[in-house]
Amino acid sequence: MGGYGSGWRGATKATVDGSLVLTAASLVRKRALVTGARTSGSWGWISDGEDKPHATIGYEADLSDRDNAWLRLHYRRNDEPVDYRVRLVTSTPHYGGLRWWFICPLVRNDGGPPRRVAKLYLPSGGKYFGSREGYGLTYTSCQESGKNGRLWRALGAEIGIDEKAMRRLMKDKAA
Repeated sequence: MGGYGSGWRGATKATVDGSLVLTAASLVRKRALVTGARTSGSWGWISDGEDKPHATIGYEADLSDRDNAWLRLHYRRNDEPVDYRVRLVTSTPHYGGLRWWFICPLVRNDGGPPRRVAKLYLPSGGKYFGSREGYGLTYTSCQESGKNGRLWRALGAEIGIDEKAMRRLMKDKAA
């Protein structure tokens, strides 16, 4: 009764892989965040095999005052205009220079202080960019945990060998 893959699979959560992502480091590299300056523009996300972006957002950034720096994001979500600011803060790495961080605009469920994060995500169904923790996002690999182990055990059981022996056999065959 019940073969490989049968049974309860657990709840699946939204993943970071299925979300749009903004990273402070990439915005600095793309000159969207420039210390001591104001910038504005737009950028988009292009899927594999497409010529034009499947999502585009506009931005305005003011980093002229490090203590009051912000990034304004404006875009349309389900034909509704969305426009808000994300606070920015810095840290000083040991190797020198500045590192920019976002302050997550999502309100924490536990009532704690806003999170300082390097990445913001906009999952399917979300309205604002927020932290991975704020949206409760997970990684695809976390949801796949154990699948290969179960596969090796199932294959080994069919031919009468254990998981380690099965892995060695597959490794030797690949070499």
